[in-house]
Order: sequence, then structure tokens, then C-alpha cells
Amino acid sequence: MKTKIIKRIIQFYAIYLFLSSAFTVISNINIIRTGSKTMGKVTSSYKEFDYSTQTSNKRYGTSHYIHRPIIQYIVNGETYEINGKILGEMGSEYQLNQSVPLIYLANNPSYGRIDSFLEFWSEPLKMGLYSIIVFLIGTYLGEIFDTIKKKLSQFFPRNFTL
Repeated sequence: MKTKIIKRIIQFYAIYLFLSSAFTVISNINIIRTGSKTMGKVTSSYKEFDYSTQTSNKRYGTSHYIHRPIIQYIVNGETYEINGKILGEMGSEYQLNQSVPLIYLANNPSYGRIDSFLEFWSEPLKMGLYSIIVFLIGTYLGEIFDTIKKKLSQFFPRNFTL
């Protein structure tokens, strides 16, 4: 009974993730269809935390940062900039003063995005794939527990229950 409830909760979470992904896809299609194109320029960068090598038992470690680009573009004489949620990194994908193709919303020019496949579709594709994996785990949770129980009972043969 407990497994059935947990299975349903996991499946509903997977459906939520899938619907979120579908909403993002629809939003991206709308931006591509109705957005205006322009060129922006990489003007500077900012440092974003990536990961740390510090372990829970130690007070020391190293932090790794990524330098993300800041891209400026001009619409109707006003300057706007994009920073944050850019997949590329300064030095490898982006260089200072590099021209970058952008799409922005005509009714809200401050909302601009880099016009590339990865910028538009990597997040919804990852979320959609993750939702499918979570749904399959939720669907086959009972079988997964039975397999784990059988494997563990080989190591602990006396009255093992999970």
C-alpha cells in the first residue's frame, strides 16, 4: 500500500515536470514566432559560482567559478543587456566585443535571448527527458524494490524485510 502511494506521488511529480517542459517549449515557440532579431555585443563578464571541492568534514577546499558573458543590444535607441542563464563561457564560447545574434520581444525589448538552438531547447529537452525517467521509476517502483530486496536477501538470508 505504501509503495502504491509513493508510486503515484512520483508519477504526479513526473507529470508536473513534463507539463512544465511543455509550457517552456510553447513559450519558446512563441518567442521565436513573434520576436524580433538583432545583434548584440559581448561587453563584459561576471563571475558565477560553479562548484566547490570542499567536503563536509573539512574547513578548506577550492571553489570553481565560470565567467559568463554580459551582452548588450540596442532597440529604438535604448540599451539593454542580457546576463544570467547563458550557457556559454567567456574565453571558450564568447570573446569580448563579439557580435551575438539575439531575439527579443517587440512589446518587451528588455527580454532578450541568444538566438541559438542550445539556448532555447537544452532546458526543456533536459526537463522532458528527466520527467520520462522519473515517470518510469515511479511506474516500476514495486519491481525495483523487489529486485533490491532479492539482492540484499542473498547477503542477509535470515528474515530480511525491506
